[in-house]
Amino acid sequence: MSNKQVELNIAGQPYRFAISPENEAALLEAAALVDDKMNTLKGSVSAKGVERVAVMAAISIASDLLAIRRKQEEDGAIPVDAVRARIRELNERADEALRQYAHVGTR
Repeated sequence: MSNKQVELNIAGQPYRFAISPENEAALLEAAALVDDKMNTLKGSVSAKGVERVAVMAAISIASDLLAIRRKQEEDGAIPVDAVRARIRELNERADEALRQYAHVGTR
């Protein structure tokens, strides 16, 4: 599948991304989060320049992400992606076993 061009405005600056259509929604969501965080920081800190505000926003977002990860580890959260991968693997093995032994008992 070919990439499409998506133009976004983050903190008043235009950015162009080449992205596959299935990832566009995630990009839009992420860009909105960054834009919101940068606009909030621009109004509340004495940061000068877009780069400085961008770095501060990135650190703030990363800090939030790390706090969520720590909370999940403390709570013993189930790693959903790992569980899904294991379920797929078990389903594939079960399907293979059924194919191999489908003829047993049919004669």
